[in-house]
Amino acid sequence: MKDRLCARMAGTLGVILLCGLLLAGCARTAPVSYYQMAALETGRKAPVTAEGGRMVIGIGPVKLPEYLDRPQIITRLTANRLQLSDSYRWAEPLSENIPRVLGENLSALLGTDHILQHPWPSSRTIDCQLIVEVLHFENESDGAARLVVRWSLKGRDGGIVLSERRSSYRIPATAHDQEGLVAALNEALGSFCREIAQELTSFPKTTGSSVRLVR
Repeated sequence: MKDRLCARMAGTLGVILLCGLLLAGCARTAPVSYYQMAALETGRKAPVTAEGGRMVIGIGPVKLPEYLDRPQIITRLTANRLQLSDSYRWAEPLSENIPRVLGENLSALLGTDHILQHPWPSSRTIDCQLIVEVLHFENESDGAARLVVRWSLKGRDGGIVLSERRSSYRIPATAHDQEGLVAALNEALGSFCREIAQELTSFPKTTGSSVRLVR
């Protein structure tokens, strides 16, 4: 009888200890940090030219692969292996963050305040439409940011004026903490915007507008 009582007490004590360990583990869970892409700092406060200020640019659709459609920040360890971080997350879906930053960057680089996000009202007329498909957008195992996109430009009448092209960027991280890794991704997105802006400096010849790139 005494042995049974001791065994029962030992079992109860074991359950209590296990619960205590679990609670201690939960208490030590690392806090979650949130990040997002940010617009380039070009220092522009007003449109560069009157013509550029009237240029209307439509952004989208911007498509992302399903593996990026999640809050966790992703690191690509190998060609076939991804690591998802529960401690570092995006503050908003990349499907919303990336198009908005594209618009803000092109607004600053081209000197136009007229940016429309897809889908825009059918009553609005645009001078050009940027169509983007993101293929890769993550840090690699060494911390470098990798961005690969397919993109094209349509004109005012909906016709293709710049056929689909593939652009790839690899930006080394200046710091290997999460802040530095996200900053590298942000710079990769900025480099993509500069390439688009460079193309658009000649694009308006078809639309009758004129714009120059802000350096």
